Amino acid sequence: MMKRTHKLKLLALLLSCFLLVGLLPTVAFAEGPVAWIGETGYETLEAAVNNAESGATITLGEGKYTLYEKGAVTAGKDLTFVGQGTDKTEWGIGATIPDSDKFGTEYNGDYSFDGAGTITFKNMTLQSGTVDYLGFIRAGKTVVENCVINGKTFYWGYTSATFTNTTFNAPEGDYAIWTYSSPTMTFDHCTFNVSGKAINVYTDYSAGKYDITVNYKDCIVNGNTPEGKKDKAVMNINDSNMGDYKYIINISGNNAVNGVTPDDQNEEYPKAQTDISCSRLFEFNTKYGAGNSGRTVVNIDNVTVWENGKMVNHINSDGHKDNAFTTTYGEWEKQGNGTTTRTVTKVCQYCGYTETTTETKTETKTETTHRNDPQVVSSPKTFDAGIALYAGMALLSLTGGAWVVNKKRNGK
Repeated sequence: MMKRTHKLKLLALLLSCFLLVGLLPTVAFAEGPVAWIGETGYETLEAAVNNAESGATITLGEGKYTLYEKGAVTAGKDLTFVGQGTDKTEWGIGATIPDSDKFGTEYNGDYSFDGAGTITFKNMTLQSGTVDYLGFIRAGKTVVENCVINGKTFYWGYTSATFTNTTFNAPEGDYAIWTYSSPTMTFDHCTFNVSGKAINVYTDYSAGKYDITVNYKDCIVNGNTPEGKKDKAVMNINDSNMGDYKYIINISGNNAVNGVTPDDQNEEYPKAQTDISCSRLFEFNTKYGAGNSGRTVVNIDNVTVWENGKMVNHINSDGHKDNAFTTTYGEWEKQGNGTTTRTVTKVCQYCGYTETTTETKTETKTETTHRNDPQVVSSPKTFDAGIALYAGMALLSLTGGAWVVNKKRNGK
């Protein structure tokens, strides 16, 4: 019995050692390459970046990545980073915990791509924070495709920033993004999950230096404003400091806006009627001054709807789309030309826009005009003459008919 027990213990020990040895290659493999350029693997992201030539595509594995304060060489390079999916690859923008001593400055931003050309991110989650002035500082162009962006960002491409099929998850009660450093910013098939604010169309960095264009196409906004809070339209515009330049907002395609109140309907603060956009997609921030100073042009599906500080077309407004009109009708009045008209007044419930039209109707005539002979009109007064006339026409028809038959017979 003792020998059998000893053998069983020895067998269990050998089996445990075998299993432990079997696990060793797996652990070693997990500590291998984390980034690849083609078939070449690198054990750190910065090593891959340092060895990358401009135009290279760097494939990332599963896990968390960042170049913040890693000293990687990116200046002058166009680089594309491709992850394994938004649920598998995460990229940290800036410090994990921003320095509170630097709040309100750009120095919490990420200088990883200072002086770089075009930087592209695909198939990953980009993680930012909730304080101001975060993002990638002084990159030439930025392109984000099929990604998720958590948090708030200010800095993207200094020439242009393009977001395609990207989901923005904004901090509660705050913006997802500012149009801060990019002369052209494009949102194409993007989704914004917000709670009161989405895009802040404002800058102090580049104000008065050039026109700033925002292209917004085929996007979805899901608003979930906390109870008791006031929401804003998707784009909150303040053009007060643009000098001789303008914001140019181009909205196109099929855009869905859920859970967002049309401009001024939330009654956040008193607004002059001339400042009300009548839109869920854009509004002007006049709470602290002249946010609507005439330096913004808004085009919806190639139709200019806002220019020189005022609405120039109501046709693409939410008031028009929702048919939110109060309509009043005037009295019918006879006109000298035999018609009857009345005035119809429609007032938009969202913005006060007033549209006046005139309806016209023609009185029904009691006479019936004969189609074949407009001069012949049937009436009691012409009854006898009508009978004589029709009798004469019938006789003429019979005579003519006989002549035609006779002519045909002779022709034979």
